[in-house]
Amino acid sequence: MSAGGRPIADAAVDLRASVEGGRGSMIAVGRAHRAQLAAPSLLLGAVTDDWLRLYHAQSVVLGAAVYRLRDATVLGEGIVMTEGRFNVGHDLNVGPDYIAAHYAPAQAWFAQAPRRYIHDPVVLLTGAGHLGYGHWLVDFLPKLHLLRLIGERLSRLTFLMPSDTPDFARHWLALLGIAPHQCAFYERTREVVLCRDLVVPSALRFGSRVSPLFVQACAALRAAAAPRCLGPFRRPSRQKIFVARSVNALTHSSRALRERALFEETARRRGFAIVSPERLGIREQVALFASAGTLCGEYGSGLHASMFSPPGTLVMAARDNTADLGFLQSGIDQALDHRNGYVLGAAAPDGGGFGVDPADLDLAFDWIDWGRPNA
Repeated sequence: MSAGGRPIADAAVDLRASVEGGRGSMIAVGRAHRAQLAAPSLLLGAVTDDWLRLYHAQSVVLGAAVYRLRDATVLGEGIVMTEGRFNVGHDLNVGPDYIAAHYAPAQAWFAQAPRRYIHDPVVLLTGAGHLGYGHWLVDFLPKLHLLRLIGERLSRLTFLMPSDTPDFARHWLALLGIAPHQCAFYERTREVVLCRDLVVPSALRFGSRVSPLFVQACAALRAAAAPRCLGPFRRPSRQKIFVARSVNALTHSSRALRERALFEETARRRGFAIVSPERLGIREQVALFASAGTLCGEYGSGLHASMFSPPGTLVMAARDNTADLGFLQSGIDQALDHRNGYVLGAAAPDGGGFGVDPADLDLAFDWIDWGRPNA
């Protein structure tokens, strides 16, 4: 695959390098550093050497920055190009492999696509994965806190995002005081946007690790959605919540736990309330997770909402043992002073999801009870 006759790897440029090369400016907020990813408090099931090796290799905690680019092009989910080259970077969570897989085949399309011009400053808020609730919680909404830190007033900004931005994201923006007229939508599959002055906040997480600023961003989101949860949590809650797996087709998840029904029924017998967050309003969701003392469920964006839960929350996830799923739950829990554990399953021989040992599920719930003797 190539762009303009060049291989995609050669046609991509690191965003920071692009800025340092004179394409714009940058305000750095925090510096990257290395720190250990804390080991899970519980680890059961199909644990492999490769899984452990990759888990403990997640050592980079990224810094954060707000970039400002002149004469930049935006296409697709929120991919940035300057001078005909894709901009990638760790702090964008977009790399050359992602571009090669998703945008190299579209070269002919966007070369011929209608151009839309935006002359006033505009903020790029979304990016890869913009249809998923978890990406909005972890990757996109925290960028607003970064803008505040550099002195921007959100009420004075215009935000660029695809026209198929989900309703839940629009509701979140409204809660955060961003009016509909501040949103500039474009057709991501048919339109290319040329921006004279594009502001690109970095993410506050890279891979499995989150910036220390992520904790502040979580508090700001919680305060906006559930004001009664303002300030320090006075004491740990005892609510035991089982997060049912979302059936949201927009997430396109292919992970399926074969023992899903058993997992949920076991949780019910152990005193957990079974909840489907996507059936609740945003304020209800945030208040629910802010009341949690124990969370369990299948690994995914539902459990990532533990970012609203108090210090000391116990989080237990069932997941497959593949490396590509990542370890973001551990990064969130470490930053927010939670304890967490995993029950790992192996892929089914027929390729139909993954399975866990029911005995491991029972032991995991015992572990929860031992940690919460008065729950």
